Amino acid sequence: MESVTATMLRFINKTAMNIFNHVVFKSFLIALSIFSVVACSSDDDNDPVDETATQTLLMYMPWSGSSIYSYFINNINAFETAIENNNGLDGRRFLVFIAQNTSTSYLIDFSYKNGACVRDTLKTYSFATTDYTTATGIASILNDVKTVAPANAYSLLIGSHGMGWVPSGIDVATRSSSAKYVRRAATDSGRQLTRFFGHSDDADYQTDIQTLAEGISAAGIKMKYILFDDCYMSNIETAYDLKDVSEYLIASTCEVMIEGMPYKVVGAYLLYNDYENVVNGYYSYYSTYSTPCGTIGVTDCSEVDNTVALMEEINTLYPSGLSSTADIQVLDGFTSPVFFDFGNYVDSLCTDETLRAQFDEQIEKLVPYKAATETFYSMFLSGNGRKQINAFSGITVSDPTTNASVVSAKTQTNWYKATH
Repeated sequence: MESVTATMLRFINKTAMNIFNHVVFKSFLIALSIFSVVACSSDDDNDPVDETATQTLLMYMPWSGSSIYSYFINNINAFETAIENNNGLDGRRFLVFIAQNTSTSYLIDFSYKNGACVRDTLKTYSFATTDYTTATGIASILNDVKTVAPANAYSLLIGSHGMGWVPSGIDVATRSSSAKYVRRAATDSGRQLTRFFGHSDDADYQTDIQTLAEGISAAGIKMKYILFDDCYMSNIETAYDLKDVSEYLIASTCEVMIEGMPYKVVGAYLLYNDYENVVNGYYSYYSTYSTPCGTIGVTDCSEVDNTVALMEEINTLYPSGLSSTADIQVLDGFTSPVFFDFGNYVDSLCTDETLRAQFDEQIEKLVPYKAATETFYSMFLSGNGRKQINAFSGITVSDPTTNASVVSAKTQTNWYKATH
């Protein structure tokens, strides 16, 4: 029943835990802010303290509603385990920004001492002074990160709900039925939860992808990678908007199961920007999951402009697009699909063999690492919620969608304008 940050989302919903009672909340604060004290061991077990780190990773969890909050805590704990299994951060820094509710958030530093992670709450934010749905608010958080954890490089891991490139405030058709599916998921042991719903209908806690890009740019950062632990974020429209503020994007083409990224498995790979093993670890985890469904792609943002040039040539040759999308691989569960496999779409659209071969070569450069199980899962699909994947390029496109909720908005994306 949930996903996360999309369009940061054109849908970043904001993080945490309003529903939790006072006792649980107090316990959480103690868990996050207190220094862990463990039995003495050699100073060699401690990470060396350098003024400038090799890389700082920020796990960013804005307010996304109370229902997903406990899974965010699990994600943090899992990354801690990965750090401990790695015997430290190896000259890197790991920080978490997490929202307790709509008004209060925390910036927490994680260090490695005496064989265990130690947490230190560095700053408390008030929503009134740090509106993280704005470029200014995002930039202020990133500037704080630069101040407390200066590094030669930065990466961003976003935990939230997501709806790809879709602008904030737009409800995709059939989402009016979401409450019915949420209730069913809560009572039907055969129905899995995903990171999909959350605040997908609360525009006050959604952030457009362009806003995210503006915030990162205003902070004077170009990320090594942005990881979206949210649904539907591996799409070419999002990649286009973020191509100048990140070297790589790591995301799913489909809904993400509620557990999200298996950080215990892939956390160490993320420390070292080992994208291939992040993909391998993700696939390994979800291919043996209770509902074995998972898709992931790594987009090389330096290849987006080359893809744009080629796509513009193809669209010029075929201005009317496809007469039918019936045979195109769909990667969502909507009655009227929004997200189509990019490679499969172009292979069906372009009948010029030379041009199609050029595109097939280009999309391999655009998405150098990808993996998908035999089926994907959506809470909107009937039966067991699973649908076969017959074609997978690791990234989606919404050019052919006729979904009434987004058919106009798609023509306003920077990607669409650049390629039509």
